[in-house]
Amino acid sequence: MVIKVNEKSVSAQPMNVGVARQRLLTPERVDNVDVRLDRLTLAAGASTRFEPSAKSLAWLHLLTGEAKLEHKYRQRLSDTHSAFLPPGFPATISTHDGASLLYAEIPDAGRLDKSFSNTTPVFTVINWTREPVFKAKSDGRMRVALVSPELCQTAAIKIQMVIYPPGTTASSYHHEGAASFMYIMSGRGEAWTNGQRLPIQPGDVVYFRARERHHLKAADDSELRFLVFYAPGEFKTIWADPSKASAWISMNRDISGNETAEAERKRRAALWL
Repeated sequence: MVIKVNEKSVSAQPMNVGVARQRLLTPERVDNVDVRLDRLTLAAGASTRFEPSAKSLAWLHLLTGEAKLEHKYRQRLSDTHSAFLPPGFPATISTHDGASLLYAEIPDAGRLDKSFSNTTPVFTVINWTREPVFKAKSDGRMRVALVSPELCQTAAIKIQMVIYPPGTTASSYHHEGAASFMYIMSGRGEAWTNGQRLPIQPGDVVYFRARERHHLKAADDSELRFLVFYAPGEFKTIWADPSKASAWISMNRDISGNETAEAERKRRAALWL
């Protein structure tokens, strides 16, 4: 059965000085859930430290404001940035004027990635607006990878930013071998699961168990933008009508149609050869 919760219905609890936490996805809401999802709110001048254990992976995405992420180096984050933290990789986030963010953690990554003990996941910070965009061949839907085996060297989780233009819908499908859930960033629409219609809005978390058939539709007057999480990150998508399966094409450009950050780095490096 699909599970939906909106962040406005979840009370905020003090985490430390100036930091409040809303627990959006927990074992109490979903049995045997492999990923915990929190929304953190940092007051002006506040900071908090993340310390993934040797068995866990963590990821964060800034929702509002600006912040600094400090580890061996210091990185400035805006609401277009995500950061993937590998096992045993402590980092501190701080903000001058206040910020909010999503924080996801997998307490036991080896349960989802059988090669976890033999690989070394990579610390990764990306600005999703500078990453390659994949576009659906049949319509204007777009997606950008934030966490993938290629980017972060782990198959425990896959995370993508997805954009549906107004009125766009996908065909019905389910995933073999992975649960999935979505966090609605902006816009309005509907989630359909096993014939059940659920209206969706910003701040909603919608959780689908493995093999639970579903699809989404953007409202006719609203672009729908959401984060989608797959755990584990390797799975098979089964379409109710295989002839309507989505096919994704790399545009080799970012969301603004410009050269991607990676392509720009390679071009600049070539100039020095």
